[in-house]
Amino acid sequence: VHHSLCLELQRLIDRISLIILDIESARPNCKLAMEALCSLNLTLARAKSVIKDCSKCSKLYLAITSRRILSKCQKLRNAFELYLTEIQGAVTIPLADKISAILHDLRSAKFSLEFTEEEARKVLLSLFEKNFSDKASMEKEELEAIQIATSRLEIKSALSILVEKATIKNQLDEVNETNPKEKELLEYLLYLLIKNRKSICQFEDGDHSPTHDFHDQSFEHELVVEEALCEKKVNDEVGDL
Repeated sequence: VHHSLCLELQRLIDRISLIILDIESARPNCKLAMEALCSLNLTLARAKSVIKDCSKCSKLYLAITSRRILSKCQKLRNAFELYLTEIQGAVTIPLADKISAILHDLRSAKFSLEFTEEEARKVLLSLFEKNFSDKASMEKEELEAIQIATSRLEIKSALSILVEKATIKNQLDEVNETNPKEKELLEYLLYLLIKNRKSICQFEDGDHSPTHDFHDQSFEHELVVEEALCEKKVNDEVGDL
């Protein structure tokens, strides 16, 4: 998820990283330029952090928060442009020309979400906006939403479900207790994934396929237990998401 966003952001990071040493060696004799250089380094660190976070986050979670990530990338690009512009006037002409080329790249850089990510985002968010008349209708909508979302995000096999489940659990281990909304969201996604795990695989084939069964009986038992725990924990929270 966010493959194109991260690729574009990494491309900008690589371009700017190549010129940072030249700028530092030039030692701009200007307070504004030196402050801009410090800010540029901090912005590079934040950009790398965004890519790192995307690499270790759940695909479902990234889809739901995709607009937030898109906004971060755009703000980082704008910050790169601002600080490089402030530095450009305080360095030698050859170095200023190199900065000019990077500024051109920054201004032409396009960050956008992929269609599949946007589809997954919309179908998952729609769950949080609906008022269900009964449990049966809620479960029906949940099943349809998670089937569509996982299909769009390439979570189509028992193995990919395992990976997604483990990733969500890792995020839950790291989530700050001061961020209860994020914790609730992750718990709900885990609940949906575990509860509908077999239907997700069947949905891909259009029919039940033995190749998508969980052959490890001990793991199957673990999932059943987790489903019960998740359902108990989430039932009272779904309406608040």
